Amino acid sequence: MISGSGIGLAANWYIAIVALLFITHLATLPAIKLSDKSSNAGLLESFGYGLRFFTLVFFSCSILGIAGYAFNEVFLYWFPNFLFSFIIVACSFFTSLLSLKNIKRIQLTVVTAILLGITTLSIASLWAPSPKNAALPDFFLPYGTAPFSDGLFLMAPLLVGYELFATSSAKNKTSTKSYVLALGIAVFFLSIFAYAALCVSGTEKLADSTVPYMIGARKILGQTGRYIMGGIIILGSYVAFNTTLQFLKSPLITFMNSHSLTLIPNSELGRQVIATAIPVLTVSVLLLQGYAGEPITESYIAGGFALWFIYYGVNTASAINHTGSFYINMLKTSGIVSCLYLAYATLQLPEHPFKGLFIAAFVSIIIVLLSIILRRRLLP
Repeated sequence: MISGSGIGLAANWYIAIVALLFITHLATLPAIKLSDKSSNAGLLESFGYGLRFFTLVFFSCSILGIAGYAFNEVFLYWFPNFLFSFIIVACSFFTSLLSLKNIKRIQLTVVTAILLGITTLSIASLWAPSPKNAALPDFFLPYGTAPFSDGLFLMAPLLVGYELFATSSAKNKTSTKSYVLALGIAVFFLSIFAYAALCVSGTEKLADSTVPYMIGARKILGQTGRYIMGGIIILGSYVAFNTTLQFLKSPLITFMNSHSLTLIPNSELGRQVIATAIPVLTVSVLLLQGYAGEPITESYIAGGFALWFIYYGVNTASAINHTGSFYINMLKTSGIVSCLYLAYATLQLPEHPFKGLFIAAFVSIIIVLLSIILRRRLLP
């Protein structure tokens, strides 16, 4: 959705925006971990978990609502859309109880299926007719600043969260090359479908639509294209929620393993169930309360993403002095500045951005305080 509407707004400035986002995330890669004995590092880590928990539960609510809507509109019109959202929640819950090795196999299989679907639609677009009376952008034609700004505002959160699954296990050390490869694959496949949709739909339809992915898919392969894109949306929501649960449950399991509490089961499966149930129930309550698709949900997500960019910047700033290369420090400094601007750009999207920013910050601070209190009471 972000890629489709973003290229509709920015046309060929899409390349510049994606390059800016890609370089920003490369500049803020978690290159070094601060000492566990540092209290500031612990507070920053707790704040990062708090803002991610807040953002991800609302973001999950939104994408699960979209998946339910896609299943209802594309496959079975009579099927209640929110019921299918809960089916995805249930599938992700049971998937999250498997071993990490099996979860990774499932994730890899689903992501491969998604990439095959995107590739199929992109290749088929070569034979699709061009839109009538639509001026396709000349690749070398310079544009004004407005398309770049509008596209940047919409696409700012596009690559946020690349680090979630890798950091869901303390024993799983992911190299910088793996992060770069993952980001590069994401940029490549999102871009080829964005340009495929642009070639068959034109800029105006993509920019004005809330379902640009469906417009492009239907113009490329008709009803078959809608089926493929519907499957991509559903599988994407499933794999995204799986990753969310893996990240959110990991600190909870670590906490339960490090403290002897009588109310917590001693078995590994029991602790997995409790740690997974907390975010699952939170998202389920939000779905039942009708937050999916609500304007306030967009404000919460935007506020959370803005804080997420700020967290990237602060985390990078705390690591600058630990690197000896002048050029790396300059790159990271540029990344910090870019993160601050992207946080500003993200706040331009919803109607009440500062409300979402304030609530996200408040929840994150509460989680930090809880972390401090629990450590003081339970640690010797």
